[in-house]
Amino acid sequence: MKIYEYCPFFNENKVAEIKIRENASWVDELHICEANKTFSCDDKGFNFDLSLLTDKVKYHKLDMRHHFRKPKGKQSYYDPGTCQADRFDAWYWELLCNNSGFYNEAFQRNYCFFLLRDIVRDDDIVILSDLDEIIDSRFADIIIEKVKRHHVITLNLHYSVFYLNLFSDRSHGAPNFSYRLYIITGKYFNSMPFFSDYLRKKGIAQALMEEVYCPEEFMGFHHSWLEYTTKAFPKLLAFQANAKDKEMISERYVDKCLEAKKLFYLDANLYVDNEKRFLKSIKEMDTEGLWYP
Repeated sequence: MKIYEYCPFFNENKVAEIKIRENASWVDELHICEANKTFSCDDKGFNFDLSLLTDKVKYHKLDMRHHFRKPKGKQSYYDPGTCQADRFDAWYWELLCNNSGFYNEAFQRNYCFFLLRDIVRDDDIVILSDLDEIIDSRFADIIIEKVKRHHVITLNLHYSVFYLNLFSDRSHGAPNFSYRLYIITGKYFNSMPFFSDYLRKKGIAQALMEEVYCPEEFMGFHHSWLEYTTKAFPKLLAFQANAKDKEMISERYVDKCLEAKKLFYLDANLYVDNEKRFLKSIKEMDTEGLWYP
């Protein structure tokens, strides 16, 4: 049995370092894919820090010049209020047909199937995640046992924003940032009639809560927007084709969130918590500047 994890990459090297360190003791291969286009179809360089490569980390450069779509004048936008379980399929395909940013995001996320379909065996395990969704390695044995029993599981994740210890009191969609990351058996992976992005968006719409098992305990962290002072605005620009509210595409947006202790696009409150059982990898690396003072 081998354990594979796949995630897309934009420009999040500190988060990548945390995930690589946390995975080292139990994940056999971490596949990281970076595109030469933003989701808004603007040109970008390859930013992954090659010094982070190990025998277990497989880095893939994706040439998306002929695959990503350019934004058009009229687009549909992602509205958490309309992403409902009872009409998910109609909502999802309408969004991908009419929003270039979400189509491009889905294309990069779904690339895992082209990379892994010829190497994953039925008795292997596949983790489908985003880079900043990091599984706590101390739960590895429990997770492996549960996925072997259920074939597909998701996890509750602590959700921090901008700093390791600054947490959001809510997220859109399924609670506790669950039903975004999935751990599945190779047999399930090789039998899926749909791609990774479909699974993720359907989970956020709370349309999989009866079908996919989620353990009650928190077993990881979603550490979002770390190193925001240098990374936030380029990332916001990269997503501008996805967003209807262009006010959030500004260098001041993060500062406004921190000043008000609110994540405005979710209407969520931010709070400091230094008592959580943080990932063990955090203790092994330089995290200066990553803690809310």
